[in-house]
Formats: sequence, C-alpha cells, structure tokens
Amino acid sequence: MRNTGLKIILLSLICLSLVFSVNCSKIQKLKIIQVKKTEIPVVNFRVMVFSGSADDPKGKEGLAYFASSMLKKGTQSYSREQLEELLDFLSARIDVSVDKQVIVVSGTTLKENLDKFYPLFSEVLLRPSFPQKEIEKQKKEQEDGVNMLLQDDGELVKECLQDYIYKDHPYGHPVVGSSSSIKSFTKQDVQDFYNTHFVKDNLVIGLAGDIDENLVEKVRKDFSTLKEGKVVHPEGTVQPLKGRKLLLVEKEGRGQTQFCFGHPVSFTRKDEKMFFPLYVANTYFGKHRESFGVLFQTVRTAHGLSYGAYSYIEYFRQAGWSNLTSPNIPRREQYFSIWTYPKSINGKFTMKLVLKDLTDLVEAGVPKEELERYKNFEINHFPFEIQTPQRKLGLLLDEEFYGNYGFVDNFEKNVKGVSSDQVNSNLKKYIFPDDIAIVAIVSNADDFKKELFSDQTVIEYPSGVDGASLKEGDDKIKAFDLKIKPEDVSVVKVSELFK
Repeated sequence: MRNTGLKIILLSLICLSLVFSVNCSKIQKLKIIQVKKTEIPVVNFRVMVFSGSADDPKGKEGLAYFASSMLKKGTQSYSREQLEELLDFLSARIDVSVDKQVIVVSGTTLKENLDKFYPLFSEVLLRPSFPQKEIEKQKKEQEDGVNMLLQDDGELVKECLQDYIYKDHPYGHPVVGSSSSIKSFTKQDVQDFYNTHFVKDNLVIGLAGDIDENLVEKVRKDFSTLKEGKVVHPEGTVQPLKGRKLLLVEKEGRGQTQFCFGHPVSFTRKDEKMFFPLYVANTYFGKHRESFGVLFQTVRTAHGLSYGAYSYIEYFRQAGWSNLTSPNIPRREQYFSIWTYPKSINGKFTMKLVLKDLTDLVEAGVPKEELERYKNFEINHFPFEIQTPQRKLGLLLDEEFYGNYGFVDNFEKNVKGVSSDQVNSNLKKYIFPDDIAIVAIVSNADDFKKELFSDQTVIEYPSGVDGASLKEGDDKIKAFDLKIKPEDVSVVKVSELFK
C-alpha cells in the first residue's frame, strides 16, 4: 500500500516536471531582441511577423495588409475609438507596416506610461476582435490606398517595375492589393490569416530603450500564449530578363516622365561577398539623396534634367524625409534599380544617359583611386543608421530575418575589407545593363514610341546649362544604342492597373 502511494506521488511529480518543462520550453522558444538605453525614458516595442503580401491567397491580394491593419481597429476589450482615445491620452502610438515578407507592429511610449500602454499593445496583437463594421471601413480605406498609389507617379513607377520583374511570382502585386480583391475580403478571411500567420514560430519580438528584465519576462510570458504553428510560405521562381524591355504606363497630363530601370539580383545582404562590394559600388554610382553619385552628377548637376537620379541594390524605402533607410523591409528576393524623372521632352535622352552610365560602370568599374572615399563615406554614415535604440533594433530584427547575424556589429569591418577587384568583378557578375526592364510613365504612349524609334534624340537644356560645352559628350550619348525593338515595348493605361 505504502509502495503504491509512493509510486503515485513519484508519478505525479514526474508529470508535473514534464508539464513544467514543456511550458518552459514553449516560453523559451519565443525570441526577444533587446537594445537597452536607460538614459532615455522611452520604451519601444517591435514585433516582426515573417509573413507579408507574398502570403496573400490567389484572388485575395492585399489580405496581409488588410488583416494587419485590422489589428488596431478593435480588440476584445477596446473598440477602435477607445484605443485611439487612450493612445492619444498617453501620447503614445501603435503602428502597423506590411511588406512582401514581413508584417511589423511597433509601439512607442514614455516609460512612466508603460503600465497603461503595454496592455493596449499586447491586446492589439493577442486579442484582436475584427469588428464587422470596421472591416467595411477598412475596405474603403484600403481602396483609397490603391487610388493614392495610382496618383503618386514616383511610387507608381517603382510598383510597376516590381510587378513587371516579379510577374507570376508571389511578389508580383502591390502590398495593398487591387480594387476587386479588396471588395472580396470577409471577416473569416481576416481571422484565418491571423490564425495562420500570427503564431509563435513565425515572429520575433524586439524591445528597445528604457527596458528591464521584468518587462522582458512579462512580454515573454504573455506572447507565449500565442499558439504554435508552422507557416508554409508560397514559393515562386523569378525569371531572369533577356534583353531590354520597356513598359509604358500611359497617364495623361504628365509634364515629367518618371523612369524606373531594374532587374532581379541573385543575392541579398546575407550574401556578404556579393553584397558589400556592390553596396560600396552603388554608393559611388547613385546613393539615395546624395549629390556625389555618378547618376546625380550626370543627370542633374551637368545636364539639369531631373531633380534627382539614384540607384539601389535592394528594395529601398526612405525613412521619413531623411537620407536614412527604413529598416524592416527585408526580402528573400531582391532587385537592382535606378529612379529618375526628367521633363518629358528629355525622356529619350535621359534613358540613353542612364543606360550609358550604367554600362560604363559595369565595364570600367569604380576607379581604384576613388574607392576609399566611398568606403569611408559608408563607414562614417552607418552610425546614423543606428543612432537611436529603435533604429538599431530594426536592423537587429532584420538580422533575424536574413540570418546574417553580426551585420550591424561587423558592418565597418566588412566595408573596410572591400577591394577594388571585388567591386569590379561583382559588377560584371550581377549587374546587367543589357538585360533590364524600364518602366516609364508617359502622357502618350504612341508619341513616346514614335520618338523612341526615330533617328533623332532631342535634349532641351534648362537655363543655366551650357549645352555647347557638353556637345561632344552628348553626341556620344545620343549615339548610344538603346537596343530596344518594337516587340520589346508594352503599353498599359493607368486606368487598367490594380483592378
């Protein structure tokens, strides 16, 4: 009898131990990245979900954006109005952003308001209610987002380039979706997307600022209540471009021609041997919002054709009005691109100028004597990319996505290690001036094609530019062969996009 009792007690203890071990395992499985800076009484939260618009079901394009936007539109305890009122009272904020492969829910509050803010932030993620009335409102808001994209030529030309080069790939539609797909969304669609993608194994949590272990453990315990689940992401093959292809987006009344040139690349920032040499090369060629790049110097400074001309070796989103990069837009597939926007009359000349500059870059490389200058620029510029705890946290979360741990800590060393041979050989291997897509937003596609295939290339110099002094070089640009045939040109009216 006594032995039986002891056996029962021992068995119970073993079971309790197993339950405790399983629970601890589940809690420990949740990864939390921390950037502590207690001198500033602010706390930043950032939850990155490894799903995005690439996970939109066919016919439901824009669902990731829609479902994520609905997180702030009501929870089990608060209506949308109550959430907004409480956040306003606390002078705090909760933001949601969506890209091709990540959803990021971020929050910022003063440390003194943390006890009031955190329950709101955690409830938005853990207990959203997706009210039907808010679903109808969100449909209207998201349709307005599609219309805004159609009206913003700078964003539209970049979106059209991505849709073109990622045709038949999960990336091949706008994050906001299309008018028809948005109309089809239901509450069940939203709930299903949330249940499938907002699972413990599919996210990482970031905390920055004035944080302590009590907060970390509180977050770990609360978010460990998320269910487990393995997310199967859609796969697709990016088809390489053959030759130069031109897509004309016809939009009446354009005084400028917005251009975006680009092609897919076979590397990401995880591939350090390719990324860092091309990162430095891109700084030399056309770093965003810097005036020293080759493109800026030839397109704007010398010719006055456009206010800007920039290039990118991965998807780029500007952080506000700064010259910094927005973090947390990582992608498994990346692309090289160039963006500029001359007056319409100078469209053909600008196409030739940009493609000639790119061809010269690939053929001649970055001058060896100038390489150190651009390496030093990036080394000196990078501290601004991590100047705040939330910016550093953003880049550390990107490390979690790519698995390129040490990207932030080793950035200076990796840039210093770039050699001239690496730069120039990688340019030849991975950048293709002859196999590139060109998207142009034009007023009249027929007129543009007529000029494109004519024997003349017109340039209208703005006041202050001495065309006579540029004649010799500009004659070479005019003679540059675009290598575009009529069958390489396609046309779409802006009214036909994103239906």
